[in-house]
Amino acid sequence: MFLFSTDIDGTIYNGPETALRFADFWSELKNGPEAPLLVYNSGRSVDDVRQLITSKELPDPDFIIGGVGTEIFDFPSSRRMDEWGDDLQDAWSFDDVDQIVQSNADDIERQPEECQNPFKCSWYWNDKEQADLDAISRSLEAAGLQTQIVYSSARDLDILPAKANKGNAVVWLASRLGVLHNRIIVAGDSGNDSSMFSLEGGRGIVVANAEESLFAATEQLNPHHATLTCADGVIEGLRALVPTL
Repeated sequence: MFLFSTDIDGTIYNGPETALRFADFWSELKNGPEAPLLVYNSGRSVDDVRQLITSKELPDPDFIIGGVGTEIFDFPSSRRMDEWGDDLQDAWSFDDVDQIVQSNADDIERQPEECQNPFKCSWYWNDKEQADLDAISRSLEAAGLQTQIVYSSARDLDILPAKANKGNAVVWLASRLGVLHNRIIVAGDSGNDSSMFSLEGGRGIVVANAEESLFAATEQLNPHHATLTCADGVIEGLRALVPTL
């Protein structure tokens, strides 16, 4: 068995046709000898991902990691794995983070309520440099908060508990399932996917349409660089990394 953790938008989904191509490929794979586990790992909320699955041709996953690694959902059992949230509580306060960001960042816009959750404080902050992000980080640290900042698409600012990101969520889930890291494959296209590629012993697929920030973040990690975009690049990468497919 291997576990495949993939971002959705811009990775396996870029419209109905890409979703259908991935669904057809995964259906064949699921019935083959590898018996893989499928994990959607998205910046979208779990509820948003579930709605997308219902309305599009995406295959049903085994698990959903949502909110940039702040939520985990057992899809077949329809159960939120709240145990993951228990690990995120230390030195975290959504209200304090929210207040500090508003007080220390200019020209910033809070994302809609459906983009927030108790462990994810999200904003629109266009075209910022690392120095801007470092200033916010220092303000949070001065308040005694242990956080991490995820900035992607030169716009989306997510502030999370120190332990929460897409990669750490995969590690936690794999540990629960007894999946070794060398049996994990990840795929992504944007900066907030970079933590998935840092799993020791894991393997990764960067699709051809990926943001430069992901190429830069994974430069020393030797992922498979697909020559094709979105779902086609994912399929290409899985066939390259798992020769039996």
